[in-house]
Amino acid sequence: MAQTELLFLQDSYLREAATTVTEVLEDAVTLRDTIFYPEGGGQPTDTGRLDTPAGTAIITHVAKKGNRILHHLEGPIPKVGDEVFMRLDWENRYKYMRMHTAQHIVSRIVFDQFGAQTAGNQIRAEYSHIDFAPATFQSSDLPGIENAVNDIISQNLPVTIEVIPREELVNRMGPDRSDLTKLPSSVKQVRLVQIGEYDAYPCAGTHVQSTGELNGIRITKRKSKGKGTIRITYELTEPE
Repeated sequence: MAQTELLFLQDSYLREAATTVTEVLEDAVTLRDTIFYPEGGGQPTDTGRLDTPAGTAIITHVAKKGNRILHHLEGPIPKVGDEVFMRLDWENRYKYMRMHTAQHIVSRIVFDQFGAQTAGNQIRAEYSHIDFAPATFQSSDLPGIENAVNDIISQNLPVTIEVIPREELVNRMGPDRSDLTKLPSSVKQVRLVQIGEYDAYPCAGTHVQSTGELNGIRITKRKSKGKGTIRITYELTEPE
């Protein structure tokens, strides 16, 4: 069975599209292609609707299981071969896109200022957090981090996506920030998210087209997670 084509990797702003059901499993279906991001990499699942010949079903959760992208449904379950129409919950998706691009900027600023690598992150609609390790920065350092991030955002830098060979990562990211051990050896082509000339980092998530769409961030909390790990929680500010 052919793998689902991930349309959100090509266009994160795609809100609806037609497709075909390729498999049915109890309360879930796989599709020929999808606009819905499956939960993973710190980014939550997309949700939305699937208009089918039997009626409209609510997509409650999207998950990757092996090579499958499972779309879990509440409502009528379509049949294999049915033509269906996907409608994305755009409001939440756009919040995730803005938060995820902001995470890349915060991670780069903290790396530049303190040499701390991003050990993990969790994107949410209203706030997000990033874990840094090994990290030693203090609460008194947070205003400087926040100001530096907002300076990058205010430059309205373009956010572009490029697929490059794995071996080019070190040249594009620099040896200090790139860690190829985190990538499975089977990955030969890498999706690189570039923020102007400022940052480049591999990522399979969804992002905005320019930093100006973020408006700004506010760091709300610093918390020690033990063993040299520090968590920063941030939220986005909105235009007044």
